Amino acid sequence: MLNSPENHRSQAGDVCADASLIAAEDGLIRYIRQHAELAERSGYTIPADWSHQSQYHLLLALGRRHTPAPRPKGLTGMPERLCYSNAAQYARNHHDQGLLYAEGFARTLDVYLPHAWTVRPDGTVIDPTWDEPGRAYVGIAVADPALWPYDGGGILQDFGRLMPLLRDGFPPSALADPGRPLADGLPRE
Repeated sequence: MLNSPENHRSQAGDVCADASLIAAEDGLIRYIRQHAELAERSGYTIPADWSHQSQYHLLLALGRRHTPAPRPKGLTGMPERLCYSNAAQYARNHHDQGLLYAEGFARTLDVYLPHAWTVRPDGTVIDPTWDEPGRAYVGIAVADPALWPYDGGGILQDFGRLMPLLRDGFPPSALADPGRPLADGLPRE
């Protein structure tokens, strides 16, 4: 069952995640945690002064839950498999509406994929690539358009972009925090 706007809005119109969304997000976060644990056990060590050990650690430290929503009327799907440049371009074209580029992992059906989308200030997703919204989105919203990957390589997937972020972290004011914290709904471990 795909989530509809009715599943995410209370009668007062406030965004509130339902149980199926929370379960999908929690599964996605567990997936990211498992990969972070694999990176820790890999035997590869990074310098102690680096900000993050891996892209998974970065997402766990800075990521937010973004709420899936149907594609707005009039938005024609952009080319498949080009989610990074699609999201960067769409965010640039609609920046005046508060849209930001977001990147992380999304769950579609029962597959977890690296993905990019745009996010509204209230944390809802506009996914310019997928015809149907994913079941869950966990990622970072990047406020600085200079960091958006217009050329197609993702921030977290492109080695040249990722390594400085793992070493130094994001520049001040480069990130925004629309969405919900990752800890929402997750049992403490």
